[in-house]
Amino acid sequence: MKIGDFVTNDYHGIIRYGKIIGAVNKKDGWRYFDIDWKDDDIYIKAISNRKDITDKDHSLRLYRADQIQKFDLNKTVQTLIKLQNDAG
Repeated sequence: MKIGDFVTNDYHGIIRYGKIIGAVNKKDGWRYFDIDWKDDDIYIKAISNRKDITDKDHSLRLYRADQIQKFDLNKTVQTLIKLQNDAG
């Protein structure tokens, strides 16, 4: 994966969509990515609720390569449009 790629992350069933805006290799051997998440309100609320319950901040700034999945934005949009057209 590289800067500019579109990615998803599944947090307990909350599917998040974003774009890679930064990357860094760490000493643990993993590549980590900074993601600009879009329309992320549900995730932010879930993390806030979890913090209220556990008194610990579980939010991440950088995501390890195995925590995100690259996807083809154009193909995904076309597939979603087909689903929307079938819904009516």
